[in-house]
Amino acid sequence: MTDHKTAPDGAGSRPESRLRGVSSDGSKRAIPVYHQLRSILRQQIKDGLFATDKPMPSEMQLSTCYGVSRVTVRRALEMLESEGLIVRRHGVGTFVASDLMRAQNPAGPAVSGLVENLISMGMTTTAELLEFSADMAPPARVLQALGLQHDDTVLRLVRLRRHQNLPLSVSTVYLPHSVSHLAAEHLLDDRPVIRMLEEGGVRPHRAEQTLSAVPADDQVANWLGLAVSSPVIRLRRTILNDKGEPLEHYIGLYNPDHYEYHMMLTRDNSASQPQWRHIG
Repeated sequence: MTDHKTAPDGAGSRPESRLRGVSSDGSKRAIPVYHQLRSILRQQIKDGLFATDKPMPSEMQLSTCYGVSRVTVRRALEMLESEGLIVRRHGVGTFVASDLMRAQNPAGPAVSGLVENLISMGMTTTAELLEFSADMAPPARVLQALGLQHDDTVLRLVRLRRHQNLPLSVSTVYLPHSVSHLAAEHLLDDRPVIRMLEEGGVRPHRAEQTLSAVPADDQVANWLGLAVSSPVIRLRRTILNDKGEPLEHYIGLYNPDHYEYHMMLTRDNSASQPQWRHIG
């Protein structure tokens, strides 16, 4: 159901909503309108579109701009206020929180970079085991990534990782049985699985990785505290040893409210067609 209806005859009409409360197939899996608006405003705040010394657009202006009710606008603003991103001053207006105030926000800044590297540098996270199977038949794509046959089985584990008590990511790890004994259920703790393999004598050499955005299904949305169909960052990685043998296939789903992927690039002008290269 959409967030507004056409006004009665003679009362005028509001512009068509830029947000949608139902998905294209009419299902109930759509993101609530107030959550969509909160996400839009949150990104605009992060991108610096609002000055901290001037009020943001009023509830009425936002209502008109996005074609939604003031109740929807108010709820979106309440969410932003609870995150410490805005300050609402009675009779004055709504302001973006200063950098100092945002630094005091319990949510903290977004985690940026490979979580495994950040943990190595001292970032504290916890990992909760959600699912574990020591011997399961994986999807065909995983078999291909690990270089296995169609009837081979793997170890599979799913964990929820938290940072500052906030859900950061849901990771699914598949291991071939050549290394799965190093991640037996009784050995699992807060360490990344690849760290456990290394401490068991395995030497990762390189990895193939892809990054994309996907909608969160019901289960992932519940684990990450998001609305169903909210976009999450998906990172797929296959780790190999120096012989090119796959050691681990990893699928991480990250909450974009608390995580961003940061890369350093250098411009390689040595070739006839210069290109960017990843350096960290």
